[in-house]
Amino acid sequence: MEDKVFINNAFEKAFNTYIDNVDKDNSLEFNSFIAVVIRLLILIYGEDIITYYKNKDENAFNVLMLKYGYSLEDYSKFVNNFNRCFNFSLKQKTKAIKKKNKYFNLVQKSLIDMLVMKNQKEPVDSDVKNKFYELLFTANTKDFYRKSIALVEAYNPYEIDDYFKKQNLI
Repeated sequence: MEDKVFINNAFEKAFNTYIDNVDKDNSLEFNSFIAVVIRLLILIYGEDIITYYKNKDENAFNVLMLKYGYSLEDYSKFVNNFNRCFNFSLKQKTKAIKKKNKYFNLVQKSLIDMLVMKNQKEPVDSDVKNKFYELLFTANTKDFYRKSIALVEAYNPYEIDDYFKKQNLI
């Protein structure tokens, strides 16, 4: 029996990477962009998303993603952009000269928008906001690995930092 892909290939790989490395805080895999997307979603929506993934309950996952008023249209864009970002990265792995990934910042903006929606419905603790901010891939992060990835992937590696700060989250 073939295993069913959860949502799309990006989510499937991201959840697997997260689950396989959750006990390895400092590993590159746990801090990779796709695993961090899951970590950011957990900060917004809680650990239930892991249960929904393990149970392959896409419906419950989708409902949860819309919980704080995030629109179905925006959620669909996020899902598609995450998959495009993932597929683009796969294609780039074999290339000698890497191109910027136009979906990289779009995915992070969507995640920030989700946090903003949650914060409007129920105020988010400042510790959670700070953890969220520290996980973002920007040129201004203190984390050398995330900064390096932002510089390689993003057309504007400062965009996400600016976008986050404009949302009055910190």
